[in-house]
Amino acid sequence: MRKKLLLLFGLFLVVACSSTAFAAVTLKRIGDHPFFCPPLTSEAEFRAMVDKNAEDIRLGFEQAGYGDLYPEFVAQFPNAKVETIQIAPGDHMDWMLFRRKGTGPVKTVKDVTWGGEASFDAFSFAIDKDGQRYNFIVPHACGNLSLMNVGAIPAPVNQEPVCSMTVSGGEVKCGETITVDASGSSDAEGAIAQVIFRLVDASNQVVAEKVDTEAPYVQEFTVPCESTQYTVKVVVVDASGAESSPTDCTQTITVAEKKGGPIVDLGYARQTDPADYLFGRIGYEYFLNDRVSAIGAIGGFVRIHGDDGGSAFIADALMNYYFNDKMFVGGGVGLWTGDDDSADDETEIDLIANMGYKIHENERVKTSLFVEGRFEADELVSSLATRLGVGLRFQF
Repeated sequence: MRKKLLLLFGLFLVVACSSTAFAAVTLKRIGDHPFFCPPLTSEAEFRAMVDKNAEDIRLGFEQAGYGDLYPEFVAQFPNAKVETIQIAPGDHMDWMLFRRKGTGPVKTVKDVTWGGEASFDAFSFAIDKDGQRYNFIVPHACGNLSLMNVGAIPAPVNQEPVCSMTVSGGEVKCGETITVDASGSSDAEGAIAQVIFRLVDASNQVVAEKVDTEAPYVQEFTVPCESTQYTVKVVVVDASGAESSPTDCTQTITVAEKKGGPIVDLGYARQTDPADYLFGRIGYEYFLNDRVSAIGAIGGFVRIHGDDGGSAFIADALMNYYFNDKMFVGGGVGLWTGDDDSADDETEIDLIANMGYKIHENERVKTSLFVEGRFEADELVSSLATRLGVGLRFQF
């Protein structure tokens, strides 16, 4: 009977000690029973402490009933992201490792609540296992490794894709083609859904847009002539709809001022004596400034009907003044070499006056409708001296 009483008393002591060790605890001071001394002042010191006390930490995991988590702790801790956070009064910890008065074997206490008056700094990191995330803290002041809580691993936050772009050439001429290469773009999750290429004018209006859904994400644009500056903007969109930062791929291109270009004139002219002509000439127009241009051209008049005057070769020199980007007036002199049906071939000097209006424009050519009069310089009132015509001018 006495042996039974002694056995029951011993079991009571064991249970009592165990209950005391794992009973709910409210901590009001940090550092009375530190796991490690002195206080930790950097992440490097913290990691060194973990390495130095690996065996005691393993024993602490086993005491807390988390022995199967320790291998994951060993595997993941070297690369775990460590942050410093504050533990506020009332925060709870599932368990904490400590040493009595900072010496002796490692011990574990469960169900710990911080009951101090102020927050304290602690290192924070997480270990994942079987779809669960175990969030740990280690107070700077004492090194008492503690499990704060266990929860599901949060869904990964989708990262924005990164745009990388190069644009061929620096200063370009209007009508030229530029190549936009976004093949260096990437997405952390590896799923680029589309790449949007835009050409934007000075007023931030999109003048051209192209979309690529497959690598290598390279597109070409023909630079319009309406502005002296354009901006290339490229946006990368991933499979989740996230877009790259607009500042990643934005580049301004300068359009070189166009000094001139070829022209072609085609039209019909009427001589009052009478005669009807089809005429054509080709030449080059050079802009002296924003308003004034000079044209040199050669061509011919072919008589298609009439009794007076014949076909002729012409060489003209003109000056044009542009009131705006559509309307112009001009004048100049021309060389007329041909047969007037009354004598041998003769050469005369003509005075020329014309005016025109732009009726169409695209990236390659401007088309203007113009009227023109040719007057023989030394016989302005004669029938041969006056030829009035209408035509189309193509400016390339």
